Amino acid sequence: MLERLEIHNYALIEDSCIDFKEGFTVITGETGAGKSILLGALSLLLGEKAEVQSIRSGCESASVSASFFIPDPLPLFLASYLDRENIALEDGSLLISRVLKINGRSSTTIQGRLATRSDLASITQELLDISAQRDHQSLLSSANQLAVLDVFGSCKKYKQEYQEQYMLYQELYRRLEEKKQLLQNSTREAEFLQYAVDEIKKVDPKVDEDEQIQQQVQVISSYEQIYEALSLSVQMLSSLDHGGSSVLSNLHTSKNQLSLAAKADPSLESYLDRLESTTIEIEDIYQSLRDYLGGMNYSQEELDNLQGRLSQLQRLKKKYGPSLQAVLRFFEQSQQTLSLSIDGEIEISKLEKQLKIEKEELFKRAQILSEKRKSAAQKLSKEVEEKLRTLGMSQALFSISFSETDIRSEGIDAVSYDICANPGLPMRSIKDVASGGELSRIMLAVKTSLKQSDTVGTLLYDEVDAGIGGSVALSVAQQLSALSKTHQVIVITHLASIASMADHQFMVSKEVRENMSYSYIKEIFGDQRQKEIARMLSGESSSTESLEHAKRLLSRRD
Repeated sequence: MLERLEIHNYALIEDSCIDFKEGFTVITGETGAGKSILLGALSLLLGEKAEVQSIRSGCESASVSASFFIPDPLPLFLASYLDRENIALEDGSLLISRVLKINGRSSTTIQGRLATRSDLASITQELLDISAQRDHQSLLSSANQLAVLDVFGSCKKYKQEYQEQYMLYQELYRRLEEKKQLLQNSTREAEFLQYAVDEIKKVDPKVDEDEQIQQQVQVISSYEQIYEALSLSVQMLSSLDHGGSSVLSNLHTSKNQLSLAAKADPSLESYLDRLESTTIEIEDIYQSLRDYLGGMNYSQEELDNLQGRLSQLQRLKKKYGPSLQAVLRFFEQSQQTLSLSIDGEIEISKLEKQLKIEKEELFKRAQILSEKRKSAAQKLSKEVEEKLRTLGMSQALFSISFSETDIRSEGIDAVSYDICANPGLPMRSIKDVASGGELSRIMLAVKTSLKQSDTVGTLLYDEVDAGIGGSVALSVAQQLSALSKTHQVIVITHLASIASMADHQFMVSKEVRENMSYSYIKEIFGDQRQKEIARMLSGESSSTESLEHAKRLLSRRD
């Protein structure tokens, strides 16, 4: 509910703080006193475009702030916004503010933090419904009309079942489109990929093969250098064949002499063991080098073959990747893509069949939801029409028409609230034919029908008393009073019969000081309220008859 409204330097209001209460509140005052200024201020909080002409003359800025008490559960957009912005309510209170500057710029804050006008509008439309300016009539929106019908008809369960199936259908549809796109791409690339796969498969590269071949080529290319070096090394280790003294023969001689010394001095045995190990290791090296040398041969043909193979691998790397690992990855990916083009048609066919089944199920659930809505529409239409007959529209006909749409998240229904206010005229949408007063009364009729389930907590009515009086005005007052049991109801009215039924009354007045006009609003009680009701009855606040009549009206409320 709206707890507090503060207005500073807006139009004729210099500074005004209004503390609202639960129940039924009326705002009254003489014509031109400034009641419409309150509507303008609240419209700023609904995200309406700000006009610099609204800033009080001589001031640099104007501001409007409102505090709402919001019990759990929070409205959907507000809950999402608070979570996204990491903002918390303080004791259930939400503070919103809008400042308009003389240069035409405006700023919005929510809980003291800057926010966009779009976020402001989305949040306040969940909290406040103004039945006056057509731009803020929630019933003018087709989406809201459908939402109202769902609430009235208790369609939540059927709508949830439909939306679950809708999400399944949408996910399946997304997968199908994705597969089709992949297939299209793979088909487009198939010729190139098939050539690449065939070329790589023909060469059949192995991981690190190029590095191994390069090493082999280097060895064969250095054959003479390696052969000469190994031959000299083998010769130096053992030159027995040449009659000279070799490293191995010297090691054996040294070992024999050290063995004789160790017999005389056992402490030398450790050196003997080490020398023996060294001799064995060098003999093994000698034999391995000798065998390697004996197996060496130079083959120009093998060198040519290796260089040709290396050239093939280098071409693959240049075309398909900087390394053989990259070439092999490309090979695997290309094979997978080609397999899509081979198996893709089969997979797409399966998905299309499954999508057809899910669409049939979705349409079945949409029809069930639609039937529930149509049944609820008949009941709501009848109830609204009956209420309209007591609200000064005695010959009005009201109905809710349906048209089928493509499958959407809300179902397959588009609805229109239609009215015929005068006999002989065709039924037409309320947004095309209803006046401001008629819209307010239609809204009142719908809201009272939904009073147990409507989630918007604060309802403000203007023009609801346009063109009515007598028993109709009493009926409007009774409907407003009944609605105030479940909602906070604020009404701007000129009728005493409506004002006298309210739980609280505020009076707007205007005065001129030093050639400057000022509007004021204050809550009135007791005698002051009786005088205001008397003024509304006869234009005089002091006549005995008017005061007595006002007293009777107020006592009727009690």
